[in-house]
Amino acid sequence: MQDKPQIGRYGSWPSTVTPEVISDQVVAYESVAVDPINGTIYHVERRPAEGRSVLVDSRRRADLIQPAFNCRSVVHGYGGAPVTIRDHAVFFTNVPDFRIYKIEGSDVTPVTSDSPQFRFANLTLHPSHPHLMIAIREDHANSRSADVTDTVVSINLKTGTPTVISEGWDFYANPVFNPSGTKLAWLRWNHPDMPFRSTQLVVGDVNLDDGHISISNETAIAGEPCVSVAQQALWADDNTIVFLHDISGWMQPWIHILGGDTRPILDEPILGEFAEPMWGLGMSSYAILDADHLLCTVVRKGFTSLVVISISGGTFEELPSDFVDIKYLKRIRPNQVVFVGCKFDAGEAIVMLTHDRGHSVFELLASSSKTPVPDGFAARPEPLVLADSMGRDLHALFFPPTNPGFCGPPDEKPPCVVFFHSGPTSRATPQLSWERILYTSRGWAWLDVMYSGSSGYGRRYMERLDGRGAELDAQDCVQATRQIAAKGLIDVHRVVITGSGGPSVLMSLVNFPHFYAAATSQFTVCDMAELHRKAPKLQLFYVALLLGGTPDEIPEVYRARSPLFHADKIRTPVLLAHGAQDLVIPVEQTDSIVDEIKKHGGQVEYLRFEDEGHGFRRAASIKLVQERRLAFFEKVLMFNNTVDVD
Repeated sequence: MQDKPQIGRYGSWPSTVTPEVISDQVVAYESVAVDPINGTIYHVERRPAEGRSVLVDSRRRADLIQPAFNCRSVVHGYGGAPVTIRDHAVFFTNVPDFRIYKIEGSDVTPVTSDSPQFRFANLTLHPSHPHLMIAIREDHANSRSADVTDTVVSINLKTGTPTVISEGWDFYANPVFNPSGTKLAWLRWNHPDMPFRSTQLVVGDVNLDDGHISISNETAIAGEPCVSVAQQALWADDNTIVFLHDISGWMQPWIHILGGDTRPILDEPILGEFAEPMWGLGMSSYAILDADHLLCTVVRKGFTSLVVISISGGTFEELPSDFVDIKYLKRIRPNQVVFVGCKFDAGEAIVMLTHDRGHSVFELLASSSKTPVPDGFAARPEPLVLADSMGRDLHALFFPPTNPGFCGPPDEKPPCVVFFHSGPTSRATPQLSWERILYTSRGWAWLDVMYSGSSGYGRRYMERLDGRGAELDAQDCVQATRQIAAKGLIDVHRVVITGSGGPSVLMSLVNFPHFYAAATSQFTVCDMAELHRKAPKLQLFYVALLLGGTPDEIPEVYRARSPLFHADKIRTPVLLAHGAQDLVIPVEQTDSIVDEIKKHGGQVEYLRFEDEGHGFRRAASIKLVQERRLAFFEKVLMFNNTVDVD
């Protein structure tokens, strides 16, 4: 019989989930790869304790690379797709030398020359000529962002020599051969588009010339500049391509027959998204089960689920599971796939799914968690449909205080952490978050706001932020918080906000100076014009999209939405953190706002990590940030259960 919960003040409940537990649990799965010949499964595992990413045999749970190697790609800034395997031949890209390496037994040997100006990703081996590889190559011979060039290259693995086979567009991604190796499909797009606003799917003929591949007869299949996205092409056979397309306003599965028609597969679209925004390379959200069926992930109301689609019938059936977020879904063999799956109460896992004749079997191959979540400590997510200031739907996920040993006093409402997800073209997910449990198990509520511009709710929802960045998103978070307070879910006078990767947390303090009790932000942007000028190539026009023009065109808007010029209005206590090696948002952005807040008498604390970049990867850094953030919030709200911070 379970003991009756004790009554304790919200925010002060004892919890076994500590910052140290979080830093010990943050192994993450960054990619999955399958050998198409023998079905061997591999994954890339980010290990903060080692400060690197490791290629692992998923079944044997054996590392394939030595400690000197770091299996990552950095193409387009966010990387992805660092591995390819075929018939036991394993190739990967390494950081920091950016070379391609081959693994043979216990030997790891370089394939490409020692030329750090070149970065590679999306490695793809020819199906019948395994000494020939296709890759996306990024050339940094000129370090100015606008002058970085993308090409599709062919690499002869016997010589390591690359040859350009497609060029002229600003970006390329995801090349894939048809089964016979006679055709190649890939993606391309140009500025000012982002890959979640417009990409074009192209097919070309493959020619074998003097130990290299060349491409002829390039033909655009789908995706129109500034209009629609086509992505994640897979070949069903030599003449049939399946891909995802958002021309309807929702990312949906389509099919193209070479020399024939292009059409949506479903008779009626599902009001959900079959893919996430393509910030990184190597995304894979569906697989071809057999000649007539797809196994797909679809995001609806913030949750990811599995569906089986009949290509010929244009229909779908739900495939029940406990997973709330699924990514890197890859085919192993007919009727069998592997993916990274997460539950609301269990961390990332490598999962094999066999689905045959309506019967499904899930097998856990590996888990990212060293220890399970204590029973009853994971808050169950509650999807909310609220309203923005114009009466439009505003989505959020609410996580109530959850600890089996405690409950709050009947006359008290809990404090709340409002989480401002990064992107902004992204979303928060309902999957297990140890950081979230750190708070909910102590009696805090947690609110993930899918503000205007978030993904997962259709293209129109995503486009609502165009021209309103660092303004409407901040308004939406306040609107959502007020509404859940009106429902009696939280104490509106004890609300804190946290987020990363933008100006909006600080702009929330500027525009709503008395709303939040405290704020923390990582990788903060404080000067939008400076961010526009120093943006990496992928995001050269992203700030202009979000603000409605360039600094030369609308200088007053850039100034109005840059916290740096409003530091005198930031009276809320703030904790900021940044890595000095950040190549996406320069650390000088945070340096500047810290100085300005101090100059105007504001309360600010700052964690500056000299050996970190965009996204903290080291366990010690993660632990310190979590410790300081919790202590900071508790100090501001005058709780007395702060963890010790050295």
